[in-house]
Amino acid sequence: MSITFLIPIYNEVKTVRKAIEETIKLDVPSKEIVIIDNNSTDGSKNIINEYRDKANIHIIFQNKNLGFGNSIQDGFLKSSRDFIYIQYGDLEYDINASIKMLKLIKEKNLDVVFASRLKNAKTFKDFYRALLKKPSYLATIFCTSLVNLLYDKKFTDIIGTRLYRKDVFIPIIPKTSGQGFDFELASLIAKKSLKVEEVFIDYVPRENSSEKKIKFYHILNAIYGILKVKLNR
Repeated sequence: MSITFLIPIYNEVKTVRKAIEETIKLDVPSKEIVIIDNNSTDGSKNIINEYRDKANIHIIFQNKNLGFGNSIQDGFLKSSRDFIYIQYGDLEYDINASIKMLKLIKEKNLDVVFASRLKNAKTFKDFYRALLKKPSYLATIFCTSLVNLLYDKKFTDIIGTRLYRKDVFIPIIPKTSGQGFDFELASLIAKKSLKVEEVFIDYVPRENSSEKKIKFYHILNAIYGILKVKLNR
């Protein structure tokens, strides 16, 4: 079975080349790479352009900042493979986890595999250490707990990277353009009782860029997306 690696990019000039190169080197048969640039202004576009003639690499340049959700929607529609993996351009997540996730989704005939940064956190001390490593986890924990409460689930992290079975998700992918996209899609996954498993993934918190930090309105958008699915769909 084949896989598409979606790489959404917005102002990742320090890491975008490494993100693309690591994905190219990954030993996965029948893969393609779809890079979606959300109108970067820092030089990321120039680096991405270097790969425009490479085999099995497709590039989408958006002419304005349409938001993370829109990038993923465009990438899903461009994909031509059976599975879709989200590889963030900031390299927070270890790309090698995709191999373990692909094996799991095939063996257990799953619809989606969540890569959870908190799956191994079992005690209060574990969560405290995780929060010290990345304070924005508090928002992740809150929104994940809200989804669990509404749908009687036991997810640990609904905003980590994921591996999707494409034919299941194309019909239900949300139209949300911004940061609420992940949370709305996670709510749909829970509401429709799709076959899901989580695997632990290690990560490297992004070092820079205040524009990448979770802001209060991002949390409000996330809550709105979760409740919208519960109330309207």
